[in-house]
Amino acid sequence: MRRKAFTLIEIMLVCSIFATLSIAIFTCLSNGITLWNRANRLVAEEDAALFFDRFSSDLRNTFNYSKFVFTGDGFKVDLPTVVWTSADRVSVRAGEGVMDQIGRVQYVYDPGRGIVFRRQANYSQALLDEWGPEEIVVPAVKGLSFHYFYSSSRDPRMLVEPGDGIPAGVEIDLVLPGATPEAEDKVFRRYMPVPVGV
Repeated sequence: MRRKAFTLIEIMLVCSIFATLSIAIFTCLSNGITLWNRANRLVAEEDAALFFDRFSSDLRNTFNYSKFVFTGDGFKVDLPTVVWTSADRVSVRAGEGVMDQIGRVQYVYDPGRGIVFRRQANYSQALLDEWGPEEIVVPAVKGLSFHYFYSSSRDPRMLVEPGDGIPAGVEIDLVLPGATPEAEDKVFRRYMPVPVGV
């Protein structure tokens, strides 16, 4: 009676096919993870660019107002500016849906959650020191710090020390984590002038 079994050549052929398929699958998976990390890195950099643009816009609209003052430290900026809110149903601009008005905007870096969020208050909320909901503007942050530059009549140079009123400029240092644990962190530094503070 003959037994049916695989020959050595058949077993080696199956092993070589299996090894070739394994290498191909591993290569595809590795390339896919690399592309995914690069795409996530680009998304984080786009979030940072949008944050700088929005912050700069709020700074350009900053104004001197006796009821709301510009305050800031290393992790938080609170500034009087023009905000867009839902139009009141009985106002002249009810048909527009949204309207601009005097208010306050606050940017906060929360190191515990690793995020930067923005919140705003319309005029009535700002008078009561209330805020609208948080809007996350940069979701993955490793570090952020705000620096303020003031000019004085005695010294035409910008001084990096606390002053009264609205600063002449704000510098932001933003650190985003690397795409992989081995990759270096991405550091952004932007200086933004404040027209009303000059």
